[in-house]
Amino acid sequence: MKLIKKVIFPILIILAAFIAFIFFNELSSGDSSGGYNFSINDTSSINKIIIWDKSPDTVTLERKSNDWLVNNKFFARNDAIDILLETIYRIRLRNFPQKSALPRILSSMGTYGKHVDIIIGNKKVKSFTVGTETPDQLGTYMLMDGFKTPVATHIPGFNGYLSSRFFLREDLWRTREIWPYSEEIQSIEIIYPDSSSFAISKKDKHNYYLKTPKGLVVSANNMASQAFFSAIKKAKYEGMIIKTDLVWRKQDSIRKSPRVGMFKVKYIDGKTLEMRIHKVPGGPDWLDENGEIQQYDPDRYYAFTSDGRFLLTQRFGLQHLLKSYRAFLSFP
Repeated sequence: MKLIKKVIFPILIILAAFIAFIFFNELSSGDSSGGYNFSINDTSSINKIIIWDKSPDTVTLERKSNDWLVNNKFFARNDAIDILLETIYRIRLRNFPQKSALPRILSSMGTYGKHVDIIIGNKKVKSFTVGTETPDQLGTYMLMDGFKTPVATHIPGFNGYLSSRFFLREDLWRTREIWPYSEEIQSIEIIYPDSSSFAISKKDKHNYYLKTPKGLVVSANNMASQAFFSAIKKAKYEGMIIKTDLVWRKQDSIRKSPRVGMFKVKYIDGKTLEMRIHKVPGGPDWLDENGEIQQYDPDRYYAFTSDGRFLLTQRFGLQHLLKSYRAFLSFP
């Protein structure tokens, strides 16, 4: 028995040492925990995130006071920023890929990877590449700068991959508010094709004026006016149409199509933002109650804004904006 212990015990020690060597070798030749610690505990301290790929496309998200800006030009979507920060806070190591899979993972990462720089103050605190998803689509390969071996990451309790949260399209990061200007609104004018146009102007914090289609200026219903101004501030579009979308090339014909109406929103600093709404052509997917093809989409509008955006909006989202002047009449 003693002889067996003398023989077996050293063999076990050697075997354990060999396994440990292989394990740490697969962590990329001496990589420490810094090679797979992608999270940041205090995301409120992050003031800039840069995402780019080899195409090269780049998006810069920067915190300015209480707002985030996209490429230092546009307000960012709060929901998208919140998801990104939550990802950075909750991301954890899932597992280490097999050594035989590393060439494929690194090749894919070199082609499709998105590089992420996280900056606090003037210091780059994290810099890594986000690759593709794992075969079971429950993890995402990532590689920390300065390390050789990628690892699979995930968010505990979340079933899915994370690469889709690090997107590059500027239009998808931009806020979907139709009127994102932060100044106080002074007046709103709605111009309809049938000449039933009117305007609501703010007299003070609680009082509004209505300019009727006949040009008369009367006191407006204050509650209805306040709700209208609030609806304008909160109004959002469904999506921005960009050059890669097929409908982008049809702008000229769309501008000539029947116009639903036009909004002119004027702010206290004199700035005016306009939006023109046009009908969306129908088709075989839009049938009326009799099964007949409808000429126009009953649920959506195209919209052109004075700041150059070409938008797709929903009738439901604009239902509180496309009102008649009668909704603002004040009765004794």
